Amino acid sequence: MSTITANIPSDIPAGLHRAELRGRAAGTALLAFFALGWTACGISAIPTTVGLVLFAIAAAGSLTLAALALAMSRRAATAPTGGGPGRGRATGRRYGIVVAAEWIGIFVVARLLAATGHSQLIPAAIALGVGIHFFPLAKLFGIRAYHLTGAAICLVALTTSLLAPLTATPALWSILPGFGSALTLYATCTHLLHIRSSSH
Repeated sequence: MSTITANIPSDIPAGLHRAELRGRAAGTALLAFFALGWTACGISAIPTTVGLVLFAIAAAGSLTLAALALAMSRRAATAPTGGGPGRGRATGRRYGIVVAAEWIGIFVVARLLAATGHSQLIPAAIALGVGIHFFPLAKLFGIRAYHLTGAAICLVALTTSLLAPLTATPALWSILPGFGSALTLYATCTHLLHIRSSSH
């Protein structure tokens, strides 16, 4: 843990509050978990041996990010308390509403696609829902990078919907949204862990 902790600055830059740092830590851990899930989606359409290797690499990356997030959360104890975007119970309720809307929307669309014989579109549809939900989160938590995260994942979904039928390659329905979304979430985790005095 000492090596991992060393990657988090011991001196918290001015302007970063305890709640913000803990929020970044929690976000990193959560996104690392979902990135691993998206990796599993991507490898479902490739050879087993290659898939296992890629999953092992992704799992190691997710565990490392989770450890770094824990280190950041512990360091947050030395940061000043304060307000700002992404703090308080009201924010928690709004976050719950955004996530609930995301999951309900994804569930309904996935059921409709399955019922109409378009199950291959489900991964892309899920990615689109995930991408869209980052836009309100960007405003809610004051993390502008979430706009880029949302735009990138939406682009992955749209690209999948165009390339998979155009190339007549069924594997792309899983590979593109899986790996595309995973890489985007891992990049977002890296950003969240990069503490700067200028904040977001």
